[in-house]
Amino acid sequence: MCGILAVLGVADVSLAKRSRIIELSRRLRHRGPDWSGLHCHQDCYLAHQRLAIVDPTSGDQLLYNEDKSVVVTVNGEIYNHEELKAKLTTHKFQTVSDCEVIAHLYEEYGEEFVDMLDGMFAFVLLDTRDKSFIAARDAIGICPLYMGWGLDGSVWFSSEMKALSDDCERFITFPPGHLVLQQNRWSKEMVQPTMVSRKHSLNPLQSSSPPRDV
Repeated sequence: MCGILAVLGVADVSLAKRSRIIELSRRLRHRGPDWSGLHCHQDCYLAHQRLAIVDPTSGDQLLYNEDKSVVVTVNGEIYNHEELKAKLTTHKFQTVSDCEVIAHLYEEYGEEFVDMLDGMFAFVLLDTRDKSFIAARDAIGICPLYMGWGLDGSVWFSSEMKALSDDCERFITFPPGHLVLQQNRWSKEMVQPTMVSRKHSLNPLQSSSPPRDV
């Protein structure tokens, strides 16, 4: 298991806010003791606590496309990553992490790529070029994900409620098999997660480890 935290569209971009997000990310430390990562882009923050399963030596998150304009924080495992990677012959991968494929698929297919994923996952992807983002959770809901709204209109995502409860005015359990796509704005009235058409089947026999403690 890993821990993810994303805070998007904050009003306060001070060093104190950055420190606060790092503090909240550490509440998820028990989910990923192998590596901690933080990406900051203007008023957006993505954090990650990693438990290394696939590519333990070079798969530290956060994960990026070639020019780092697309950044992903993800908890989970993409079982068909080799098949998907074979479709991306023009892309250069920085790691052999199964989850890096998410950033490159987004570049190639847009939000439609979510329907191509076979696995267990919860992720937040930020496109820094226009500050759009996608958050998604696997169809069965093996990997946990919560969504919250801050008083300043910011949007939050986390693997556990404990990273949201003190800083969000309200929060929900992000439903399995859904995604949120948002472009150029954040709002407390943001559209709720919508159902994704799922063609894949989740087969734990394909996993490198049993789907437990996610």
